[in-house]
Amino acid sequence: MRYQMPRNTQQNAVKWSLALCALLCVCAVTSGCGYTTATSRLSDDYHTIAVPAFKNKSFEQEIQIRVTNALIRELEADGRFRVVDDPGAADMVLRGAITGFQAGAISYNTDDNIGQFRIALIASAELEDTKTGKMIWRQENLRGTDFYQTLGGRTRDEALDEATENLVETLIYECFDNDW
Repeated sequence: MRYQMPRNTQQNAVKWSLALCALLCVCAVTSGCGYTTATSRLSDDYHTIAVPAFKNKSFEQEIQIRVTNALIRELEADGRFRVVDDPGAADMVLRGAITGFQAGAISYNTDDNIGQFRIALIASAELEDTKTGKMIWRQENLRGTDFYQTLGGRTRDEALDEATENLVETLIYECFDNDW
């Protein structure tokens, strides 16, 4: 003979289970995903930033233009600082250089033809306080990478755009958000 719980005990167990599930759902929803709005570790004395054209020390022509423009767009979208053209009118200046460009095969197909390439941009950057002339932040070997396939899929130019965006996101995170 099988043991069965009395009917009202079963109903209580169901009620408690539902209450526990509801409580867990409320806890999950109210705890959020950890997302917070961007705040800078810099003091409130900094309101404007200038971004002169990056230098290009790589062999990839005009990559510095692509990176500089993407960085300015991202800083403007971020909204923490107003981007100005004149470094003399800015509270700080973000300078940088593209120090490397790598494009290499990472996979081959059955005919020994290249199937997929990896593009990597390497940069160095520094943030200077224009009033004091002191270096606020400096970092080398910032990277942005992406991949593209030789047949179909995304083009080299699309992968270069994505690698540029990845580099810019890394640079902004390291400069303004990461704990030094």
